[in-house]
Amino acid sequence: MEIRATVCQVCQSGTGRFHLVREMVLGTRDRFCYLECSDCGCLSLAEVPPDLEKYYPQDHSSFLIRPSCLLRRLRNALYLSRFSFLVNWRQRDDLDVIRRVKLKKNMRFLEVGGGPGSLLNDLRDLGYDARGVNSFVQAEIVDQYGVRVERKTLAEVKGNFDVILFRHSLEHMPIDVLRMAREHIKSDGYCVVCIPVLAWTWENYSTDWAEIDAPRHLFVHTAKSFSLLAEKSDFRIDQVLFDTSESQIWASEFYQRGIPLTKVPPPTRAQRNRMREFAESLNLSGNGDTAQFYLRPA
Repeated sequence: MEIRATVCQVCQSGTGRFHLVREMVLGTRDRFCYLECSDCGCLSLAEVPPDLEKYYPQDHSSFLIRPSCLLRRLRNALYLSRFSFLVNWRQRDDLDVIRRVKLKKNMRFLEVGGGPGSLLNDLRDLGYDARGVNSFVQAEIVDQYGVRVERKTLAEVKGNFDVILFRHSLEHMPIDVLRMAREHIKSDGYCVVCIPVLAWTWENYSTDWAEIDAPRHLFVHTAKSFSLLAEKSDFRIDQVLFDTSESQIWASEFYQRGIPLTKVPPPTRAQRNRMREFAESLNLSGNGDTAQFYLRPA
């Protein structure tokens, strides 16, 4: 039904459709109401639960980090050098972002909401000026170089940065955070936003689409709604890359059967290859369900 009850925070439209979405990562199956805007298409959590933090347990996979080792440092150094072809056989999506923005060691880098800072750990080991903020960590995360991740929000950050990265974190934050990021970006800097986007998988799986991730995702954008948000935040979109993987499709298949992520079996090699080929076709056609937006100050 078309209703007029909630105003879209992106485009201020008062017309939309409500959807009930189950929490399926932890398997609680709690139901949450999302509003799909009939104008820009953005899907937004209608009411944020007061106990949202309980859906971010500290043993959640996003808070795990791999230990440093000499071999890992060597491979990362090669990956970010002109000799990257030697190690490109094992793709690193996060380091691909670093390559695209041409991050140098004398540039200031901030990751917002990146868990315990796995990418930061790798960059700092290589001598980069990299730090992070995350309001969901229990305390500051410290390494041999000092504080790696501060327990704070972007609103509490001071100073400007050459690159600010939201790697599947902006969708967990209030709508005005992107505007805050603009205030901390240097005039020639980059803001990179990696987020889920409503496309083929939403049309096919509806509320069983794994990337809704209720209730952790406060907003799930369409390409149109994020473009509007970027413009309102005084950014221009420099580049968009779609990067759907087979994992989102695989999980959504099981969500349709009522099976939570904790009980989803791994796919066979043949199943993985088949889904990977399909995911790549979605990316090439601009219908991928995750995308990287490279933003420049307008």
